[in-house]
Amino acid sequence: MKTKDIGDLNKIYDEAESADKDIFAEFRSNVLLIEGTHYSKRSFKDQPNLRDPRSHSYDSQKLRITKNHTHKIARHYVANILSHSPDVTIVPKDEASMQDKKSAELNHAVKLDAAYRYRIAEKVREYCSDFVGIGEVAAKIFFDPNAGDLKGYEQATDDEGNSLFEEDGMTPMPDEKRPVFSGGFVFERIYGMNLLRHAAAKEMREAECWIIRKMVSVDHLKAIYKDDAEKVKSIHSSQDETYVVFDSTKTTYTQVKNQTMVREFYYKPCYDYPEGWYYIATSEGILEEGPLPYGIFPIVWAGFDQYQTTPRGRGIVKVARPFQAEINRASSSMAMHQVTIGDDKILYQAGTKLAPGALLPGVRGITFQGQAPQILEGRNGGQYLEYINATIAEMEDVLMISEINQEQAANLDPQALLFRSLKQKAKFGQYGEKFGQFLVDFWELYLTLAKKYLPDDAVITAVGKSEQINISEFKNTRPLNHQIKVVEMDGTIESQMGKQMVFQHALQYLGSQLSKDQIGMILRDMPFGNMKDATQELTIDYDITTNDMLSLERGQMPSPTPNVDSTYALKRLDLRMKQQDFQFLPPDMQQNYAQFKQQYVDIQAAQAQTLIDAKNEFIPANGALIACDMYVPNPDDPQKAAKRVRVPYQALDWLIKKMEAQGMGLAALEQMNQGTMADIAQQLNNQSGSQAMGQPQMGFGQ
Repeated sequence: MKTKDIGDLNKIYDEAESADKDIFAEFRSNVLLIEGTHYSKRSFKDQPNLRDPRSHSYDSQKLRITKNHTHKIARHYVANILSHSPDVTIVPKDEASMQDKKSAELNHAVKLDAAYRYRIAEKVREYCSDFVGIGEVAAKIFFDPNAGDLKGYEQATDDEGNSLFEEDGMTPMPDEKRPVFSGGFVFERIYGMNLLRHAAAKEMREAECWIIRKMVSVDHLKAIYKDDAEKVKSIHSSQDETYVVFDSTKTTYTQVKNQTMVREFYYKPCYDYPEGWYYIATSEGILEEGPLPYGIFPIVWAGFDQYQTTPRGRGIVKVARPFQAEINRASSSMAMHQVTIGDDKILYQAGTKLAPGALLPGVRGITFQGQAPQILEGRNGGQYLEYINATIAEMEDVLMISEINQEQAANLDPQALLFRSLKQKAKFGQYGEKFGQFLVDFWELYLTLAKKYLPDDAVITAVGKSEQINISEFKNTRPLNHQIKVVEMDGTIESQMGKQMVFQHALQYLGSQLSKDQIGMILRDMPFGNMKDATQELTIDYDITTNDMLSLERGQMPSPTPNVDSTYALKRLDLRMKQQDFQFLPPDMQQNYAQFKQQYVDIQAAQAQTLIDAKNEFIPANGALIACDMYVPNPDDPQKAAKRVRVPYQALDWLIKKMEAQGMGLAALEQMNQGTMADIAQQLNNQSGSQAMGQPQMGFGQ
């Protein structure tokens, strides 16, 4: 593996900066146009009042008006793109695979936990603003062990490195200068003008190397590398350099001296770097280098519009720029007319004398001697107004703003809302798909890192304690493009209403034909309202059997859960065993399925036998008839001799077991005298009679 020295890195950086120098200037200009501050500011102390005609010097002063329609357009595009690609959801790649389903559920739970913990919704709005305004959006995700919550402090040591304890000699003494944090992920927002690509790249995502440049305090870097004199030297040598930094708040470039530019070079896994590679360097030396952690490339990127001959993206501001410039020019000319010749003027001949006249209530009079004066009306620049309005209309037409505004004025009928949603998605579909793909890449990168860095307790917090047994399902998930897929979630209110209408129709017309488990799953998947708690009783059997089947496919042998509907469990097991991929499972796993199914078969048989026992008044009546040494009158003809009793085998067996349970076995009964046996029999008969009177006989009809 051939690594690079600082000379090679400086050459790569210079070539990359030169390749996109003009595009970087456009990115900065886009930021100013959206802010409405693209005209260079001047100090008002150094120039006279432009609206005072007496102070005008037409050769050096010019009134400039900015009517910021670009800001409105950018916000409109951001709102529509976010309405069509607001988030992503994780679904199984193979809908028929139960393992894929569970993996998707666990990954989705971890994703939701990160969205809440790191306020991803706010970051997504910022990313979309960069996507529309600058023309590119990029983010870097990495795990910082010094982030997160404070867990405690490392144990203090003396000068010789021996551990120190409190006075009791047992409690470690904390070193408050060395805090320990739980660690957390960092989501770094990268502006397009600070992301460079290899000069030879034809496509941005195929670039051999991506470079991130940022300004870092020299003192901060020295504190990090205080133990490495060579690295501190490279930082110190660049301290005296002056860097030009773009400042959008001042709409100009400022010079800084106490900061140095840090350049981060990232190489994707390739033939030269099988696990990827990174460099962190200044212009004078390399601070860090090595393979990418776990071989994961940490940057995701997307471009708004891409044109031939350049891999970089361009924003909507590029289309709006000429219209905005013409609107500003015409508005400035209109304002100049108002300032210079806007007021009415009185024209009178030389020698004519004007003087104040008599004042009457509500009337101001002027007297004159000589020829009557004339009034020259001022100009308000109205000749530009029609042109300005036409330019604005053309701008909104080119950028599809006027059509959407007309559609938004339509009625709020649900069908009309759905139709409007489809039309708007067709207009913004291209940009929505690109930003949606960025979100897909963003969450794929996070989940890949989460599998490597999240401890088990953090995973349990994200997925819930009920899923604790499935942590290995999350940790051992195969690469996302093989196991699950992340797709855009259409989260507009119109699409959610459409889904709600479909579910309502299904329950209305098919509710009587659905089982309680199917109804519970429909209620759980409804868009509006979190019904998981309300439907838990309806879906508890589904969750339990799913976890049992996942254990089977991990090679484990679970035990049937008590009180689970055996009929439903057998139906789920039969469905899985009938699927085509079941025959490709390992033989021992198939055998576990068969054994687990047999356990539920036995449970169902026992439950059926219990029903039979209940039908026979709690005494089983199955089995062969056994003749007993007992005679009863013949029910058919009492005059005939007594008839020998014949009792079903299971009834006698049940009687013997009941007597043994009461502590009276056959041997004990045989040793008793006849009187004692008669008393016990009488007592048993009395108990049986009292129980029969105290509780009703049960059968299938009760």
